[in-house]
Amino acid sequence: MLTKNDLNEIRGIVKEEIEPVKKDVSILKKDMKNVKHDISRLRKDQSTMLDLLDKEQMQQRKRITRLEEHAGLPTPQ
Repeated sequence: MLTKNDLNEIRGIVKEEIEPVKKDVSILKKDMKNVKHDISRLRKDQSTMLDLLDKEQMQQRKRITRLEEHAGLPTPQ
């Protein structure tokens, strides 16, 4: 049977082992916050780029349609 003294020694050992883990967890949380911020920024940049490319594609499509009409070419469907 364990005595109170034995239990207190076990608690001390467990606390000593847990402290480095707590520090690592706090560092990981900070890193995860940075990663989330970076991902958010990348998504915003990606959205901006896709909007720009979509706009350019629509402008090109309009130009091609006008050229086809001017040249008398059939438009694909």
